Amino acid sequence: MIRFISTLLLPTIVLLLSGCGGKDETAYSGKIYTPTDKIATAFQYTQVPRPCRVFAETLAMLPANQSGKDIQNLVFKEAGAKGADLVLIGQSRKMEDDVESQFIYYGPEQEYLCAENWDGWKYGYDEWEDQGEWVNIGLSEWGNKTVFFEDPLMMQVAFLRCR
Repeated sequence: MIRFISTLLLPTIVLLLSGCGGKDETAYSGKIYTPTDKIATAFQYTQVPRPCRVFAETLAMLPANQSGKDIQNLVFKEAGAKGADLVLIGQSRKMEDDVESQFIYYGPEQEYLCAENWDGWKYGYDEWEDQGEWVNIGLSEWGNKTVFFEDPLMMQVAFLRCR
């Protein structure tokens, strides 16, 4: 009898406990390509070459006291480790609390052609709306070692594969 109950009960307990942890959005679960260190940047989806596919949509949380070059390096390091050869940069906002460099992943469930199916920055709204002032990180700031950001930032980023 005890053996029967444990055989029936143990899988149920494991199933229930596995649902308690919730989804770890910092853990990337999508497709990973061969790592690369050759990464291009686009600031508007219309700049993305036609064959490029979005395979990761993320909010990058970046620590305080970083230059534009530091921010580029942090994003490129993460993107390159996943095999992105292009990053699409969205908006940035100040964060109240300083953080270690972290990327919160939201999908997509399946990669898609950016030129045909880009639907904008529609993920992570709960985290995004709680942030502070807007911060401009565009062509003049991105990769610029003389531009300095004193506050921690949250940035919208998409990783793309174009090969």
